[in-house]
Amino acid sequence: MIDYVVQPLIGVGPVGLGMPRDEVRRVMALPPKSFRKARASRHETDAFHGSAFQVFYGGDQPAVDYIELSRDSLVRALYRDLDVFATPAEQVVTLFSREAPYDPSRREFGYSYIFPAIQLSLWRPALPQDDEAGRFFSTIGVGRKGYYDLV
Repeated sequence: MIDYVVQPLIGVGPVGLGMPRDEVRRVMALPPKSFRKARASRHETDAFHGSAFQVFYGGDQPAVDYIELSRDSLVRALYRDLDVFATPAEQVVTLFSREAPYDPSRREFGYSYIFPAIQLSLWRPALPQDDEAGRFFSTIGVGRKGYYDLV
């Protein structure tokens, strides 16, 4: 398992927000699986570690807009020494809430928590009372400054 440190407004591990695509591919030192996340996507998304680490690009020359890690046996997302995917979701929300408020008006609230001030999101596929999968988050994402102002 590879540990990646999540740093809001900075990046994840060796991948920095705003970094050019060729630099991402160099620092990841793995061949990416590239795909279009949506038909309207301007640039392909690069996926590493069996798609557990995805990098989204924007701009005329592809530069990192958003990075998303998914709960997987290949990667671990660390935030201030906390294993985000192995810690109960409520504890993770409490930790992030100490640094920035989440936006309860967003759609999917409860499943998804977005912290606009630090451009960070957390997502789970179910609520804990509905399914065991809801006890833990399945993804964490960080965006460049202003990213959540646009989505």
